[in-house]
Order: sequence, then C-alpha cells, then structure tokens
Amino acid sequence: MSTNSMSVKWLLYTFIIGLSLNACLSIFTLSPVGFSVFPFLTLFFAVNYFYGFYIKEANNEVSIKPAWATFFMGIFSYSAFTGALYPELGSNFISIAITLILGIWLMYKWMFGDKNYSA
Repeated sequence: MSTNSMSVKWLLYTFIIGLSLNACLSIFTLSPVGFSVFPFLTLFFAVNYFYGFYIKEANNEVSIKPAWATFFMGIFSYSAFTGALYPELGSNFISIAITLILGIWLMYKWMFGDKNYSA
C-alpha cells in the first residue's frame, strides 16, 4: 500500500468501534437501555481487527484524521439513535448536527482530497 492512500478499512472499523463503545457506555449509564453482551463482543473484535490493520499499515498518516472523524461519527450517531428511541432522555439535535458536520467533512475529504483509496 502506498503512503498516499486512505484506508477504507480504517474508517469502517473506527466507525464500528465508536458505535460499540457508546453502546457499552450507555448500557451502564442509561436506565432505559437494557443489558446486552453484543456491544462488548463487537467492541472487542473491532478493536482487535483494527489493531491488526494498524500494525500492518503503521505509516498510513493520510487515514488518521478521517479515522478520528468516523470514530466520533459512530459515537454521536449512537447517541442520536438512543435519543430517537427514548425521547425522555432529551434532545438529540447536537448529536445529529455533529454527525452531519463530520459526515460532510469526510465526504469533502473523499471528493476533493487525495484521489488514492484502498480497500
């Protein structure tokens, strides 16, 4: 892999890590959310596979900022999802706004940034 390509695997796994991390935290902090072992399993396997990709592609500096963006997109999109499921928890406007802003930035980066992508 060349050093100028953005790894889509990094973006996918960081999004899944953000989703499952917020799901694990909301299990313990929000009373309407029931307990399930699946977010913990998803977090474990996603971090494990992401670490493997990180070791193989250690010098992939192009994917770091978009990976952080997808990580926070995962966190805030799960917050928006729980806000939609349980309206008594409060508004989810900020979570949706941050997710959309990060998504627009990521699409801009894909469209007008480096044109080299890898799967």
